[in-house]
Amino acid sequence: MRTHLTAILGVGACMAGCGGGPRLVPLLGTSGAPVTSMPPYATPLEVVSRSTAVSDPLPVRGSEIVYGDLESALGIAVSTAAAAWAGSQRAHTVAKHGGWTVLVEVTAADAELEPGGRVVVGIDARATLRTRSGNVYLGQTQLGCREGGLVSAEQGAPVVYRCLMRVGRDLAGWLAGGVRLDPPPEFTNSQ
Repeated sequence: MRTHLTAILGVGACMAGCGGGPRLVPLLGTSGAPVTSMPPYATPLEVVSRSTAVSDPLPVRGSEIVYGDLESALGIAVSTAAAAWAGSQRAHTVAKHGGWTVLVEVTAADAELEPGGRVVVGIDARATLRTRSGNVYLGQTQLGCREGGLVSAEQGAPVVYRCLMRVGRDLAGWLAGGVRLDPPPEFTNSQ
């Protein structure tokens, strides 16, 4: 019985430390992403992030690493990138329709450790903008990025976050010049 118990404990210890499963690398805290908490109505732009048929945590092909917190890191990246635009819209939005909500959905994501030791990440997202008051649809856009870095998969969180920041900057540019920010007249008169 003693030999059997020792064998079971040895197998359990090896599974915990001998690569018995994927190792989680959280994107928040290891990528350099600022971790902040702000109530949605403290800013004109509320960012909601989700994944649609995408693994979170995201497996890194060619390694035993998975990147966790993809949705949260995307939300922080978009909020950070759009902060200056949102601040400039504060007076306009409060008087008219209480601000906007942008739903940013990750629609595709891939991470790979290439044979030469390079991490490559690709992310596709869809953003839908609506008013907070009345939930009126204003527009939708598709965004994407591809980033790489000569780092191990375990140290690839900053590569993922650079990609997410690129999505955020593209979204901020769309907000600043590519979408109507006020609902059509038929929606503003009926409320």
